[in-house]
Amino acid sequence: MKIGIPRALYFYVYYPMWYGFFSSLGHEIKLSVPTNKEIINLGVSHSVDDICISVKVFHGHVKYLLDKKDVDFVFVPRIASEEKYKYTCPKLAALPDLMRSAFVRDASRILTATFYTRQGEKPIMEGFEDIGKQLGDSDEKIKMAVKMGIKYQKLAVKSLRSGHTFLDVVKNIRDLDSLIKKPVQKQPYTVALAGFPYDVYDTFTNGDVISKLEDSGVGIVTTDMLDPKVYKHYSKYMIKDLFWYQANAAAKGGMYYIDAPDIDGVISISSFNCGISSIYQKLLDLYSKEMGKPVMHIIVDEQTGDAGLATRIEAFIDLIRVKRGDGLVAQTNNLHGTEDGVHVRSL
Repeated sequence: MKIGIPRALYFYVYYPMWYGFFSSLGHEIKLSVPTNKEIINLGVSHSVDDICISVKVFHGHVKYLLDKKDVDFVFVPRIASEEKYKYTCPKLAALPDLMRSAFVRDASRILTATFYTRQGEKPIMEGFEDIGKQLGDSDEKIKMAVKMGIKYQKLAVKSLRSGHTFLDVVKNIRDLDSLIKKPVQKQPYTVALAGFPYDVYDTFTNGDVISKLEDSGVGIVTTDMLDPKVYKHYSKYMIKDLFWYQANAAAKGGMYYIDAPDIDGVISISSFNCGISSIYQKLLDLYSKEMGKPVMHIIVDEQTGDAGLATRIEAFIDLIRVKRGDGLVAQTNNLHGTEDGVHVRSL
């Protein structure tokens, strides 16, 4: 079987597990292309207006895969919960229903099951057993494939903990052991990116923030690189936990980085029309004022332009340079601030 996997939403969290599972069963994985203008146009034209750009983009990736005649099924898991007693965004939990409603003719090609993650291996096994049975695989093969999927997910987490981004994980999915051992080059400045992984890592919708920072000689870290244990105590700065796992990871992880002495600033990335992100961004604003560390918010939608974003990032880098006493950066003929285009002028 050829299984299509949309390169959107929880792809940026659980793709290693999906890769390990399907490849172990001998199924061929077909990824959609990275988000581009065509994908966004497909998503906008096949979704309702009042949902966030991240879900619209997911529609586009699913449509792209459904249009491929050599794709037998498109995998759209229902991630119901990532933490005990908490549930995911209703739109994300309803993704299989949204896709079947949007693409009625191909509804039978939507491959789905319900998953409860980060709550032990048993609920993960139950979700994948459902998938394996739909594909006609034997119980023995399914159990071995689930173990392989969990193994890949653990290796991906180790890669993140060692300072590599999820984009690095995707590029090196066949040899994560080598990625874990590869050192991450230290830069003079380090900026933390806080937000849902799919907002942080979708380089088209967010204007490729990571590359813009790296081209300017700035190292980046992300909230998904953190072990949740290190920011658990930040609950005391909130009346109560937010409604779902990824929102708490963005809020508390962002606070952790605001406190961290080796982090020069924090940039949060979210999609327009996402209610929960407006809450954690406000929490980061309040905490940054208390701690005195620069925080910038980037909110994207299908109309977000690249040039204005580049200017904002340049201004943010200037701000952290000034706070460090290093003067401003004047960028000439180079929007991204690559090595040949950076000139430093003192105040």
